[in-house]
Amino acid sequence: MLDIKFYALIDAVAAKGTVHAAAASIGLTQPAATHRIREMERRLGVALFVREGRRLVLTPSGERLVKAARDILPKLRSAELEAWHLASRGEPALRLGVGPYDTFSRVLPHLYDNHDRDISLVRLPMEEMTGALLARRVDMIVMVEVPTQRGVEWEALFEEPTVAVLPPDHPAAAYEVVPPEVFQQSRHFTYSIAPETGHEFEHFFQPAGIHPSHMVQIESVALILELVAAGKGVSILSRWAVRDAEISGKVVTRPLACEMPCIAWNLAFLDEPLIREVAGSLSATLKALYAPSER
Repeated sequence: MLDIKFYALIDAVAAKGTVHAAAASIGLTQPAATHRIREMERRLGVALFVREGRRLVLTPSGERLVKAARDILPKLRSAELEAWHLASRGEPALRLGVGPYDTFSRVLPHLYDNHDRDISLVRLPMEEMTGALLARRVDMIVMVEVPTQRGVEWEALFEEPTVAVLPPDHPAAAYEVVPPEVFQQSRHFTYSIAPETGHEFEHFFQPAGIHPSHMVQIESVALILELVAAGKGVSILSRWAVRDAEISGKVVTRPLACEMPCIAWNLAFLDEPLIREVAGSLSATLKALYAPSER
């Protein structure tokens, strides 16, 4: 079996493309890295790279090892960090996953209310949110669809519709409701270009026979709001995440011209006593700060 140092090197070479750059990134000399690659290939009896010009390109065997390395190395680094925390503080920090809906600025001053646990914020792409929770890369995460699996619990936060998000000077900002044609005529910022069941593609665009032709994926609602506020385009987002920007006058929200169902948001968390205690406090804070007010 290869030592972990070999997996770290093959991952670095795959990422950097050259032995020189890979060696520098993990603190090796180039001769040492070259020797280590040859030793890997000798032990395994396979070629892991082929040279194309100045770059090293993975063979199928090399790709399989890199895939394993990228699964194993983050878990080992996380375990090492937790071990250090346990030795220095007695318990590791809890990890709050942050997906595209990252407009939690009002929560941050209250993040440590009612408990003394450290909380790390872990940025996650949308497609990795569920997997990160199930793989225990994070302990808590705000999400819509909570995976039904033993060991995972959730607290319901609020139900909110999705709304059109517009610059204050956009012509549609004066409309009572916004038709789907507006999103064909403007740059449409979205955190995901993949159609999702139960969201605007199903209820808003498809019945009108429209698919926005100029969609730009931005995996951060906070950044989407900045772009809309600057007049660079429009968006469709959950109303709770836009409320602060609307109150400040940076954007305007309007209902969509369809019957949009409310979306239920939840704080999902691992069902362990210490995590459950912090999740209860955090969910209460989220509901107090972001639950819809009476209109």
